[in-house]
Amino acid sequence: MSNTLKRTRIALLSGLTLSATLLAPLATAEVSGAVSVTNDYRFRGVSQTAGDPALQANIDWSHDSGFFVGAWGSNVDFDEPGYNGPDVEIDLYAGYYGEINDDTSYDFTLYRYNYPGDSELDYLEVSAGIDYSGFRGAYWYTDDYGGSDLALHYTEINYSWEFAEDWSLDLHYGYNFGDAIDDGEGFDSYSDYSIGVSTEFSGFSVSMAYLDTDIDGDYEVNSGVYKNSGTLLATVSYAF
Repeated sequence: MSNTLKRTRIALLSGLTLSATLLAPLATAEVSGAVSVTNDYRFRGVSQTAGDPALQANIDWSHDSGFFVGAWGSNVDFDEPGYNGPDVEIDLYAGYYGEINDDTSYDFTLYRYNYPGDSELDYLEVSAGIDYSGFRGAYWYTDDYGGSDLALHYTEINYSWEFAEDWSLDLHYGYNFGDAIDDGEGFDSYSDYSIGVSTEFSGFSVSMAYLDTDIDGDYEVNSGVYKNSGTLLATVSYAF
C-alpha cells in the first residue's frame, strides 16, 4: 500500500455517499494521476512484491472545497508453498484536505484496501495528517488489518528539504504497533525508516532512497515474500 503519493492522493472509497459539494460542476474540480515503476513495493518497510519490481498507478479527483477521491493500484506477490495469493492490490480512498495558513495543512482519509483473488485480505483504514514547513506527521488506524479482525496502529513523521532547485532530501520514520503484529512471544512492534533524494523534471519524478526496519533475529526476512531487510529503493513516476 503505497506510502509515496501526495497528501490528497496517498495510498492509499467504495460505499461513500458523496456530498452535494463534491458533486458540483467539474469546473471547480481537478483530475490528476501518475504511473510509477519501482524496484520493490515496500509497505511500512515490508515488501509486498517479494523483493521484485512493481508497476503502480493512481488517479484522483479533487474538489476546490477540499474533498477528494481516488484509486491506486500495484502488482503484489504473497505466494508461499500451499498458498497462491492475489496478484494485484487496488486501494480506494476518499477524504478532506484543508489549509490553516500558507505553511500548514491537514487531511483526513478513509481507505479501502482490496486484493482481487483473496477478498479475505480486504480491510478499511483511516488516517489523519498534518503538514508544516516541510514536515509531515500522520496517524493511521485499522481494527481489521489484512482481514484479521485485529488492530494495527501506524505513526509516521517525514521531512522534505529542498536543498537545490527541484532537488529534495527526504527523511522518514514510522512506528508500527498493535495486536495484528503481536505474536505473543515478545514481538509486538517495529520501526521503519528511510533517507533519500528526489527530483522532478518534465513531468517525471525520480527518487532514490535507502530503506530499512529494526526487525532482526528470527523475524528478519532477507529475501522473498515479506522481505523486511534494508534495501535501495528506486522509483520513477510520470504525472498527468
